[in-house]
Amino acid sequence: MVRIKGVLGALTVCIALIGYLPLQPYLDPLARWFFPASLALGLYLQMRNTVLPGRLLTPLSILVFLYFASGFTMDSMIVVTADLLVVFLGIRMLGERSGRNYLQVFALSLFCLAASSLYNLSALFLVYLLLLLLLLAVSLVVLTFHSHDPEIALARPELKKVLCVSGLMPVASLPILLFLFVLLPRTQYPLWDYVNRSAPKVTGFSETVNPGGSASQAEVKSVVLRAICSKVPDQMLYWRGIVLNGFRDNAWVRLPAPQEKSLRAEPGLSVQQEIYPEPSGNPYLLALNIPRTFTGLRHSESADTVFTVHRPLENRTKYQVQSVLSGAIQVKGGVDRDFYLALPRTVSDRLRAKGRDLARPGLGVEQKLELAEQFFRDQRLGYATAGLPVGPDPIDAFLFVTKRGNCEFFASSFATLLRLAGVPARLVGGYRGGSYNEMGGYYLVTEDMAHVWVEAYVEGRGWVSIDPSAWSTGFARREGAGRKLRMYVDALGFYWNKAVITYDLEKQISLVRSAGGRARNLRFPERIWRALVVPALALLPLAALLALYLRRPRSAEERVLKRFLRAARRRYPAAFREQSGLFELAESLGDPHVKEFAGIYGAAVYRDQRLKPDELLRLKEIIRILGQHLS
Repeated sequence: MVRIKGVLGALTVCIALIGYLPLQPYLDPLARWFFPASLALGLYLQMRNTVLPGRLLTPLSILVFLYFASGFTMDSMIVVTADLLVVFLGIRMLGERSGRNYLQVFALSLFCLAASSLYNLSALFLVYLLLLLLLLAVSLVVLTFHSHDPEIALARPELKKVLCVSGLMPVASLPILLFLFVLLPRTQYPLWDYVNRSAPKVTGFSETVNPGGSASQAEVKSVVLRAICSKVPDQMLYWRGIVLNGFRDNAWVRLPAPQEKSLRAEPGLSVQQEIYPEPSGNPYLLALNIPRTFTGLRHSESADTVFTVHRPLENRTKYQVQSVLSGAIQVKGGVDRDFYLALPRTVSDRLRAKGRDLARPGLGVEQKLELAEQFFRDQRLGYATAGLPVGPDPIDAFLFVTKRGNCEFFASSFATLLRLAGVPARLVGGYRGGSYNEMGGYYLVTEDMAHVWVEAYVEGRGWVSIDPSAWSTGFARREGAGRKLRMYVDALGFYWNKAVITYDLEKQISLVRSAGGRARNLRFPERIWRALVVPALALLPLAALLALYLRRPRSAEERVLKRFLRAARRRYPAAFREQSGLFELAESLGDPHVKEFAGIYGAAVYRDQRLKPDELLRLKEIIRILGQHLS
C-alpha cells in the first residue's frame, strides 16, 4: 500500500523545481539560494512530520516583500517580480500540507515558469511546460483523494491506474494546443526584450582590427549562425563578412571602397546555403567565401563583395546565398593602387627593411608572395590567444621578438609587408571553420571561430585569398566538433527557433490567405464518381476493420467473459431473453459449470483484481466444455 500523502508530496516537490529551474539563472542571489534552502528544510520537516507555524511564515513573507519592493523600478519590474515569485514559492514549501497550500504551490510554480518565458524562449521551455502540465494534471487528481482523507493509502495496482488515467488528460489536450499554436500570435524573442532592450550582442569580428590592443583574447562559444548546406571540404570553410581596407592610426578599418568592377570568382565548387543568423548588432551578411548572390533580405552590395542590410539583424531571420568556393575574385580594369598601398602610422624599421627587400626590381607579384610566405615560415611564428604583444609597436614585437600572436597579428603584419613590397592588400573579417551537425544537415558557427585573413591583388587573377595564420605552429582546426548529444540538443534548439520562434503573425496571416485562396479555387472534378466514390469504396474495408478493432474487448477478463456469454447464449437461448447479472444467470440455469465460472470470475474481477493465469485457463476450459455439450 502507498500513502497518497507521500505521492502528493513528491509531485509537489517536482512541480516546484520545474517552476524554479528555468528562472534560476536570472534571479537575485538572495532568491536564487533562498528557494533550495527552503526546499531542503521543507523536506526535512516533512520527514519529521512537522511544519513551520503560520505566525512565523506570515511575517517572513511581509519582510521579504518589503525587501524586494524597496528595489522596485520600472526597469527592474520583471526582475523583482520573478524574485518575489520564487521566494514565495519557497515559503509555501515550509507551510502546512493542506489542499489550499498545495494549490498555491501549483499556481506559483506555473507563474514562475511563465515568468521565465520573459527571459528565454528556447526549446527547453517547451520541455518544462509539457512536463509541468503533465504533473499538474496528475497532482490535481491525487489531491482529490488527499482532500477526502489525508491518510488514505492505495494498493500499487490501484495507484498505477490512477496515475495513468490522470496522465492521459494533458495528452488528450495536445490537438487543442496545436490548433491554438497556429492561431495565436507570438513574438520572435522574449517579452522582456520589449521592456528592457539591452545593447545588441557584438559579433566575434568587428569593424576594427587593432593588434596589440589587448594581451589576451577570450574565447566565447555563443552561436553566430547556422547554415543549411551540403558538407564542404574543411579548408574551404571561410565565412566572409567584412573587408578592412584602410587605417585609422595603426588600426585597420573599413573606408569607402574605390569603385571597381568585380566580375566573378575563379572556377570552384558552387554551394547553396540557407543561413539563420543569431540576433546581433551586425549589419553584415555572412556567407561562405566567395558569395555571389543573396536572396531573402533586402541588401546592398559593395564593390569589394561585401553584403550589408540597412539595419542590424536584431530579429531572427534567414536568407539564401549562392557561393563559389574559390580563392580569387576577378576584377575588371584593375584597382586603385594608391589606396591599397597606404600604410599605418607606425611601421618599424625592421619591417620596412623587409618590405624594401621584397620591392626590389625584377620580382613579380607571384615571387613577392612566395618570398613573403617563406619569411613568415622561417620566423617560426606561433599561434596564441594569450600573452599577445602590446606596446608602441606590437607588430614588430610579434614578428621579431615574442613570435606569438593570433590571426589579427598574422593578417595585419602580412598585409602591411605586402603593401611595403608594392602589392595591394586588404584584410577580410569573418569566421573560419564550423561544426557540421549530421542530425540537422547544417553548419554551426560560433564566436570563437572569428578570423581575419588577407586578400592580395594579382594582375590577371584579381583579389587572391591568403591565410597567413595557416603557416603558424599551433594553428589547429577550431570548429570544435561536438558529441552526439550536443548535436541532438543543438538541432532541437535550431528547429525550435525555425518552426516556433520565427513562426510569427506575418506567417499566420500568409497561411490564412493561402488557405482562403485554395478554398476559392476548389473545383469538383467532372467525373465525381471517380474522384470521391471509388476512394470511399476502397476505404470501407479499412473502416470496417477499425470498427471491429474498437469493439473488441481490451483486457483478458473482458475477452473471456464475452466468449463465455456467447457459448452460454448458444446453449441456453431462453435464459437470455431478459437482462440479468452473471450470478443471477448461474442460479437460473443450475449448470454447475456456469456456477463455477461465475464464482471464479466474480471472486477476482468484482473485487477489482486481475485473473490469475491458472484461473484464466480454468475459465477457458469451462467455455470449451459448454461448446462441446452444445455440439
